[in-house]
Amino acid sequence: ASPALAAGDADKVQKVGHGEVNWTQKTVTATGSGAANLKDANVAVARLNAERAAKLDALRNILETIQGIQVDANRSAGDMMSNGEIRSQVQGMAKNFKVVDTKYYSDGSVDVVVQMPIDDALTRAFVQTSADVKPATGGKEQYTGLIINAKAIGVLPSLAPRIVDENGVELYGVTTVSAEALSQGGIASYLRDLQTAKSSPQVGSKPLVVKAMALAKGSKTDLVLAAGDAKLLQDKGIDRSFLTKGKVVIVID
Repeated sequence: ASPALAAGDADKVQKVGHGEVNWTQKTVTATGSGAANLKDANVAVARLNAERAAKLDALRNILETIQGIQVDANRSAGDMMSNGEIRSQVQGMAKNFKVVDTKYYSDGSVDVVVQMPIDDALTRAFVQTSADVKPATGGKEQYTGLIINAKAIGVLPSLAPRIVDENGVELYGVTTVSAEALSQGGIASYLRDLQTAKSSPQVGSKPLVVKAMALAKGSKTDLVLAAGDAKLLQDKGIDRSFLTKGKVVIVID
């Protein structure tokens, strides 16, 4: 996908501050503006300085947008960036943003649109998985992935959502996925359309499709599955390595 790929109709895009998070393509995009200093004798120099200022503004805005990302039910990236080490790690990554669009105006001012991926490195700054999760193989391969239809219940996308049964027992979450799952930028992907989800390469050719009953108590990010669906995910007779690998798509509004 090209870095400036326009959001698809089914993409879940969340506006945050001066930027946006595309939870489907796993990107953070922000705009920065720089005004021209008309005291600069040379128009080219004025424009160059405006562009430099716009990039600094864009860096501030992309960091602000990252801070608005929900990590899990209890914490946002902003909460975690109060830790100096995490903050400087994320700042280092944000500095490598790509400029995907530049607009020059007649008054010499400049706008830049910048983007960075929610990739392995950014996800790992906020989310840790258990190092020794073994894929639940051994059964027959019945499903290649999981699609959860969670429309109309007000889900907030996050890097590490939990899926639980009606008793609150975790069926899926950071404790059940391998480190490999984080390389996709969080342990689940989000789409706004069920049909698009069914053809998503993320869940393979034979996804299990279930419907979420509700949000988990006190959470905007975590989902509850009914007993019958929960049982399917706990069935030791089937190969459940699709869960360990994070092959999960959540369909939301």
